[in-house]
Amino acid sequence: MRSLLYLSAFIIIFSSCGSNKKEEPEIPVAETYLWEADLNDSTGLLQMKKIINPAVDSLSILSVIDYINGEGSNIKLEFVKKSGDTIFLKIPDAEYLTQRMGSSGPTVYLAGVVYNFTEIPGINYVNFDFEEGDHAQPGTYSRESFSNN
Repeated sequence: MRSLLYLSAFIIIFSSCGSNKKEEPEIPVAETYLWEADLNDSTGLLQMKKIINPAVDSLSILSVIDYINGEGSNIKLEFVKKSGDTIFLKIPDAEYLTQRMGSSGPTVYLAGVVYNFTEIPGINYVNFDFEEGDHAQPGTYSRESFSNN
């Protein structure tokens, strides 16, 4: 019995000792790119910039919504559904978007949303449902919707 106890203690001590084996290096996670819309100061035209955002670790519908809603915007997107290559979004309170962002602000916002969602494989169109206002209207948009702005 005593030898069994010694043997068990020896195995526990031996197995708890560190080994000289090197740890496997961490494999870097691919960087997630998102889009930022802005107006060019000199031309007044819309320009899209691809940015790296380490806070978003994957491109999914919910992660993009969280990213857009978390930018301190007064506009909150809600996911409705995905059908085919189109994502359907709702903006329950669009007064800020349609009335208080001026004439170019809504274009910049909608372009950023469309570019970010169409970065997700399989999504080519974004359908917005909100109450139409002076500066923005609901509908289905693609990247081409913003090519000449």
